[in-house]
Amino acid sequence: MKLLSTIAAIVALAVSPVGAQTLRVGTFQKQAVVVAFYRSPLWSETTKAKIAERDAAKKANDTAKVQELEAWGSGHQELSHRQLAGEAPITNIMEALAPALPEIAKRAGVSLIAEDIAFTDPSIQKVDITDLLLTHLNADARTLAIIHDLRKQKP
Repeated sequence: MKLLSTIAAIVALAVSPVGAQTLRVGTFQKQAVVVAFYRSPLWSETTKAKIAERDAAKKANDTAKVQELEAWGSGHQELSHRQLAGEAPITNIMEALAPALPEIAKRAGVSLIAEDIAFTDPSIQKVDITDLLLTHLNADARTLAIIHDLRKQKP
């Protein structure tokens, strides 16, 4: 009898599809994350530090440093516009969020977080983690309103 149940178990394993387990992948709305990041305390701290650095360079008459920091500011302003339009990668944002991603993935119950997924087979379950990212970025009511308006504009 024990031999029959062992054989039945082996047959059941052989017949069941390998990898039938669902993989949960966290996805997010890039525009929402871009808006929330550039309006976040995290980004505010970065810009305040750069402004203080620029002001110190001005006091020291270090025109090269002033120009470098002003170029940094202009460059990031341009980058943020391109990111919002979907014309530039959000690498800097993902790097800033990297320390929080394991905990966000755990809270969402996902094994992977991806910006874009062009195709998935039925064994993949997409889980929208946008709200968890917005919470981490401390998105305030005004930021959430901006994101809501952007979502309404999408076709």
